Amino acid sequence: MRFSDPLYLLLLIPFFIALALSYPRVHGMLKARKRLAFFLRFLLIGLLVVALAGPEAFRKNHGLCTIFLLDRSDSIQDKDRSKQEDFIKKSISNLAPDDEVGIVVFGKDATVETMPSTTSNLDRVTSVVDGSATDIAAAVRLASATFPDGKSRRMVLLSDGNETSGEVERAAEVSASENVPIDFVPLGAEIRGEVAINELQVPSDSRSGRPFQVKVSVSSDIATEGLLSLDRDGLEVKKSQVTLSPGENTFAFDQAVDTVGFHRYRATIEAQGDHDTRNNVGVGFVVVRGKPKVLILQSKPQSSPLAAALRQQNIDTVVSGPYGAPTHAEDLQAYDAVLYNDVAAEPITPDQMKLMKSAVRDTGIGFGMIGGEDSFLPGGWFGTPVADTLPVDLEVKKRVSFPSTSVLIICDTSGSMGMVEDGVMKVKLAAKAAAFTVQMMSSQDRAGVVASTDAIEFVAPMQKLSNKAQMVHDIMRMDVGGGGIYAKPSMDFAIAHLELEQSKVRHLILMADGSDVDLRDGCFEVAARMRVEHITTSCVAIGDGQYVPFLKQLAAVGGGRFYLALHGNQLPAVFTQDAAMVARSAIEEGAFLPKVSMGEEILKGIDSSTIPPLLAYDLTDFKPLARTGMKTAKDDPLLAVWQYGLGTTLAFTSDAQARWAAKWVPWDGFGTFWAQAVREISRRAASNQYQLETKLEGAKAVVSLKASDANGNPVNNLPARVIVSAPDGSSADMSLTQSAPGQYSGNFTAGQIGSYIVSIAETDASGTKRVSASGFSIPYPLEYRSFRTNLPLLKTVAKTTGGKGLTSPAEAFRGVPQPGYSIQDLWAVCLLLAALLLPLDIASRRIALPIAEMYAKVVGWLRHRRHVQRAAPAAEAVGRLHQAKQRANTSSSGEPVRPVSVGSQSVKRPSEPREPAVPAPGTMTNKLLDAKRKRKEGE
Repeated sequence: MRFSDPLYLLLLIPFFIALALSYPRVHGMLKARKRLAFFLRFLLIGLLVVALAGPEAFRKNHGLCTIFLLDRSDSIQDKDRSKQEDFIKKSISNLAPDDEVGIVVFGKDATVETMPSTTSNLDRVTSVVDGSATDIAAAVRLASATFPDGKSRRMVLLSDGNETSGEVERAAEVSASENVPIDFVPLGAEIRGEVAINELQVPSDSRSGRPFQVKVSVSSDIATEGLLSLDRDGLEVKKSQVTLSPGENTFAFDQAVDTVGFHRYRATIEAQGDHDTRNNVGVGFVVVRGKPKVLILQSKPQSSPLAAALRQQNIDTVVSGPYGAPTHAEDLQAYDAVLYNDVAAEPITPDQMKLMKSAVRDTGIGFGMIGGEDSFLPGGWFGTPVADTLPVDLEVKKRVSFPSTSVLIICDTSGSMGMVEDGVMKVKLAAKAAAFTVQMMSSQDRAGVVASTDAIEFVAPMQKLSNKAQMVHDIMRMDVGGGGIYAKPSMDFAIAHLELEQSKVRHLILMADGSDVDLRDGCFEVAARMRVEHITTSCVAIGDGQYVPFLKQLAAVGGGRFYLALHGNQLPAVFTQDAAMVARSAIEEGAFLPKVSMGEEILKGIDSSTIPPLLAYDLTDFKPLARTGMKTAKDDPLLAVWQYGLGTTLAFTSDAQARWAAKWVPWDGFGTFWAQAVREISRRAASNQYQLETKLEGAKAVVSLKASDANGNPVNNLPARVIVSAPDGSSADMSLTQSAPGQYSGNFTAGQIGSYIVSIAETDASGTKRVSASGFSIPYPLEYRSFRTNLPLLKTVAKTTGGKGLTSPAEAFRGVPQPGYSIQDLWAVCLLLAALLLPLDIASRRIALPIAEMYAKVVGWLRHRRHVQRAAPAAEAVGRLHQAKQRANTSSSGEPVRPVSVGSQSVKRPSEPREPAVPAPGTMTNKLLDAKRKRKEGE
């Protein structure tokens, strides 16, 4: 036994001294009781101290546990998978009685196929893992945590060794420290014919018309011919026949780009004898510098007074409809600013919103939202990622003059709503939409949420929204029922409850599956009656099904709006947009003159007295730290700007069209105002020049950066922040180390498929953020890059841990050089014993027991019991003598005898009394009596 913290044992010394010193000072206790109390106290404290010292028991390991690590990534062919199973089956046949076997399956992640046991068979491997990557280190760590106690340990790795994530060499070092050898069985050794594009090199930036080279690196393990194609932004620019030799092949193409912006190059190859075409693509980016470029998204792209005004101000402007929002990070990098001009949230997907948010925060792109009937709150932007970037708050708190509103939401909770979309059930997306609507509404409003299926019942009853948190909690409990949505009973339910509401505005939102609406007869009549009573009805269809025309007509009859949500994730935008529009709490109508704040940069050079009136605006609230350059007549935000991450965002709550801004469009300062607004938020180029190169080394992206000033001199002590934006929208700062004058390097984990944007952000003397953005792309998983066996890595792991490459299955259960010992902690046993002694310790000091009397009674009882045990044999002997005597008398007289009790024995005596018989001389009885008499006389 040993102690993990033996120094704690030193505490026994002061405790013993304290007990010894206190012993003579304790009075009023009998000596025996006092000794017992102090002994129990010392034993109790001793057990606690020993527990603190961490006692551990050692036991030599018996038997061997071998865990097989099976690589099931996409680089492992079917025949190699069969080889894995055959190897394990043959190995198990050599299993000794004390041995155990376990199996861990891994790819991108790792899972336990079978826990270690003495099983002697394996049918087949059933576990399924993500095969798009190979993380051997994760498998090693999982196996280490799976080993049982009391056994020697070994791992057997069956893999091609092509690790794409994790660091197995570090995991091997940990295994070596734990005396766990890792053997390996190599897979995928034969050449099968594979061609892959490993890298496409493009300069990080260039100038308009300046020539540069695009280099394509192609690897092949066979000699073959191929067709190599190069395209820019989807348009083919080069195609050539190439000859490939075994190994690395590099091809260069001369290019020049005149168009300013962020351009994507893509190379593809088609080769004879290629086994897998998934790795036949490479992607790279180049940024061509020039004047700022702006993207405007609006509902009617063919008519844009704003775009015309910006072009007159020499700003390169692109106009697109809402469905033309960029879907890739590199697409957004072509612009220095993006304006949402009266665009609703419904056509913009959540992924596109996250992309816009990331582009502003991490790459410095400017963003502006311009008002209208389909913008801000009326556009359903409440609670979206885009709303986070805005310098105004869409949750209006300070206005209390809105008309009172009651909104009833009836949601389809039939079986079809249990379908999963982007990992979330549709019914949960509907609940989220209803919750957003509640959060958006005023605390003075009333709302209720109903689940409609076989039964129609409240999920959250109609109530004043004074406790939104509780109502949201109730709404999020909504779940799938059975059957389908019953339209007519739902409408009857709605009118019955909305008629009882006293609010000025009463509204129903009916959401149903576009392909599953039952009991439709009579719905139009109920909707018409509700409209007469000033209760409006809007309908939302999920999916473009056969009942979409019915729902559209029902909304028209009910005086509301119809919305078609092709995806469940559009529901939050639809619900909030409809509720805001119906309540009219999101738009303030009426002509007003803007109030201009002094010193606003956007209004520099514009005479504030010439600013014409606006006719309406979207209601918003102020955000802390935002700069409000213009206010409305009621002191609501009209023009606000703030810094969001590396980017600058703008909100203009009136519109920029001939509707609310009918007086502004023909105004002479219209173009100047918007040109200065766009320049204010546009991404500013970095003062220094940066050349960025990125190479993939396994799961790591290695970044090399060259920094120089405007005169070409190297920039030392990099005065910039480097941010990497991943394809999923996440971002992180990257640390670079200077290796030479103006040269820096660093790396980060790049495990996602898609485009990475690397931004270099400077802060100039005025505090303005200046950003230079570049990027690179991972077009396919690293798992598809190499199919050859990585023997060097496998041998390194084996050498580090003391393992080897196996040639025979029987070797998997050979003995290990150091069987080792199992350690069992004993501190819990000490604590248990101390807990059991505690009542005795307390009792010995608190309860005065008559120990002397108890001792005397116990001793007396023991003596009495000893005497009884000694007397019993004597009585038994006397009884036997009497029986012998009676038998002798009976034999001589022939008279019957009857039993007589002597002590605990029974003897027989004559049935009738008679004179005592005198023993005859020479009989045995007589001899015994004489001997007894002589003994007494001798005493």
